[in-house]
Amino acid sequence: MSALLERLNVKLDEKELRILLGIITSEPTTAYKVAVDNRMHFSYVYKKLESFEREELVAYFCEPGNGRKLYYVLPKGILALMAYEALSPRMAADKLRDRWNLKDFSDEEVLELADIFLKNYRPGTPVNDAVMSAYVLYTRYLAGELNARNRAVLNKFFRRAFEALIGLIGEECLQKCGQDIAARDYI
Repeated sequence: MSALLERLNVKLDEKELRILLGIITSEPTTAYKVAVDNRMHFSYVYKKLESFEREELVAYFCEPGNGRKLYYVLPKGILALMAYEALSPRMAADKLRDRWNLKDFSDEEVLELADIFLKNYRPGTPVNDAVMSAYVLYTRYLAGELNARNRAVLNKFFRRAFEALIGLIGEECLQKCGQDIAARDYI
């Protein structure tokens, strides 16, 4: 576990884990609510959330109308909670499925993919972006760094990322290339 946390470059104490868990269980949520629910000073929670933002563990969006910051946990934060064994596998799978837009993946497939990320994470790996993460894993697979027994889930993930990339290019391109994308094996 400590080797995984060193690679993620995340060191959390018990209070920081409670803050992250407080966000993930009621996201999107405000810093004030996290502070009240965990009986912590607001200023402490707010400063920790700012440092979590810099470490890419959490992000926020401003609520329309009043501008309150609503925080949510990013995939790197979810992986850190998994490495600390502070999150149930079911909740981790649900949150990662949502963040990486893997709606047709089962819990087992999402957790297998998370395990691949945890084992192959290097500093700078863009785990918060599914398309870039797929690219990094794909290049590592082609270089022979990933185990072939994960072929099915990796192939499915690469296909999903390629569909997302084509979707960014344009819907017309996706319609023209859709059958080819669905039929192709990427590894």
